Amino acid sequence: MNWGEIKAAVVAMSHRTDLDALFPIFLKLAEQRIYFGEMNSPKVRCAAMRQSATLADGTQPVGYLEAIKITPSGKPEWPLTYRPLEQMPDASASFTWDGKTLVLSTDQAFPVDLTYYGKLPSPVADTDENWLMANAPNIYVSSLLVEVGRRNLDDAFAAREAANYASSVNALTSYDKAASISGSRLVMKGRA
Repeated sequence: MNWGEIKAAVVAMSHRTDLDALFPIFLKLAEQRIYFGEMNSPKVRCAAMRQSATLADGTQPVGYLEAIKITPSGKPEWPLTYRPLEQMPDASASFTWDGKTLVLSTDQAFPVDLTYYGKLPSPVADTDENWLMANAPNIYVSSLLVEVGRRNLDDAFAAREAANYASSVNALTSYDKAASISGSRLVMKGRA
């Protein structure tokens, strides 16, 4: 579904025709839930959100959500270990984040290769679509409907849609895990 179709679905499911001016705000709030979660609402993480970059300095890439793996550039077999900032003076082969800046232990240097989860493009025009809208539009629809319920002070509606959202995210997570091993034989590895 594209952004226009998702908005039409939200209007139809909420039985409201006065939402057009609120959609930009609802979209920001819905994507906040999608990317960061809420108390009873899981955040979305899937293979389509995996990105990679080589960092010449410690600046986070635009759209960065969380790191999957950080390695010295060109050495994917040597992942660095996360350490809290206060442990960095004594750490080796490690990294941490100081706000939005990547900090490396003293035995490491830039550039580094970063594999991370990143945000998908936000829709602007009605014809815009991202991977999540095309493959799991129910996540956007239910997340937007939570905002409609909250705006209308309809706690039962918002709670029902929050449950629909959580169910949709869990289904996507389950599908994503299954797809990651699809076609592979499960093999138990012995200790070396």
